[in-house]
Amino acid sequence: MPEAGVQRFVSRPAQGTSGPAPEKREKMEKPPQNIQDGFLNTVRKEKLVVTVYLLSGVKLTGRIRSFDKYSLILESNNQEQLVFKHAVATVVLPRAGTAPAPAPSEG
Repeated sequence: MPEAGVQRFVSRPAQGTSGPAPEKREKMEKPPQNIQDGFLNTVRKEKLVVTVYLLSGVKLTGRIRSFDKYSLILESNNQEQLVFKHAVATVVLPRAGTAPAPAPSEG
C-alpha cells in the first residue's frame, strides 16, 4: 500500500504508435553525392583532361582514371600517378574556347 502523498507511475508503451523497427526500414534513396565526388566522377566518365595544382605549387595535367576518399589516379603520357587528395589545392578544367590538350598517345 503506497504511503500518503506518494504516487506510483508505471511506464507503458503508447498504443497504436508502433511501426516497423528502424533496422527493418528500407532505404528510399541513396544519400546525395557530395560536390567533390560528383565533379571527379563526371570528369572521369567523360575522360576530360584536367590540371591538378598541388599545395607545393606543382602542376599536373592528365585524365582522372579513378579516385577514392583519400587519393586519385591521374593518367598522363601513358603513366599513372597516385595523388593524395590532401596534397591537392585545385582541380581545373580547361576554359571554353581554348584548344583541348592532345589525348595521350598509345604505342
